[in-house]
Amino acid sequence: MKSIDHLYYTENKQSCFIVLFFLCSLLLSFSAIADGAKVKALQMPAWLERDGNLIALKPGLRVQSGDKVSTGANARLLLEMDEGSLLKLGEKAELNFDKLIRTEEKQGLFEAVLRLAKGAFRFTTTTLGKAQKRQVNVRIGAITVGIRGTDIWGNSKTDKDILCLIEGKITAQRAGEPEFEMHDPLSFYIVPKNKPALPVAPVPDAKLAKWAAETELQNGSGVLNIDGKWAVNLMSLASESAAKPIIASLTAAGFPAEIEIALVNGKKWYRLRVSGFISREDASAFAAIIEGSNSITHPWVVKF
Repeated sequence: MKSIDHLYYTENKQSCFIVLFFLCSLLLSFSAIADGAKVKALQMPAWLERDGNLIALKPGLRVQSGDKVSTGANARLLLEMDEGSLLKLGEKAELNFDKLIRTEEKQGLFEAVLRLAKGAFRFTTTTLGKAQKRQVNVRIGAITVGIRGTDIWGNSKTDKDILCLIEGKITAQRAGEPEFEMHDPLSFYIVPKNKPALPVAPVPDAKLAKWAAETELQNGSGVLNIDGKWAVNLMSLASESAAKPIIASLTAAGFPAEIEIALVNGKKWYRLRVSGFISREDASAFAAIIEGSNSITHPWVVKF
């Protein structure tokens, strides 16, 4: 006959297995729905549009299928896709994430369909990302690009679409024309609007440097980073009801302001703050930009 202690141990062990199984299932479910991209850094203003709602982008915010991200004047955006690639956007750009999904029936193949409506864009496969299975199609205006692991830059302008292969191998296709392969590094392809496409040609170093700068973050100009430790306090208000309309206005303008509660001499204040600047210089640059808008006067920089 089994002892009571033995029976208790057996039942407890079974319970642990049940809990462990539940936790593993939960983690697997979360990873399945988490496929997409994450904002790593940005220069404001920048927005996420989801289900008709407009959200000011901030580091750590996740992007998923169906979302659209856009940037304003002098803005930049850096996103990391879950399969390891990096996406960069320049100013006044608009990128649609038509599809972001890991297809389990295809043994973990990561599929993405990205549509650049306007502005400059760069897609770079990192060393980590090169080990991932992927099927990524990017539409740059009238050009459709098939990516399997590479580094490209593109721009959709009002008068033409530009595709530059920096490294790797891709397929390219203008709407209504045959697909072809681009495999020569540092080559580019231009499709004017309503005119024949130009032949693929080598890109001059000076032109490539100018293009690349259009999608790079400009340190010291107000960069927010997921690890940033500096903030700008915009103003303090005596009531939350007074703070909310200003928060809404700042969000619409592409600035991810939040409300922080502060106690000063025993009195509660509702402080409006933008957090996550990578340096005091970046925070000071933003303070100078935002001063004078939305009744903001004398914003001050803090470290948290």
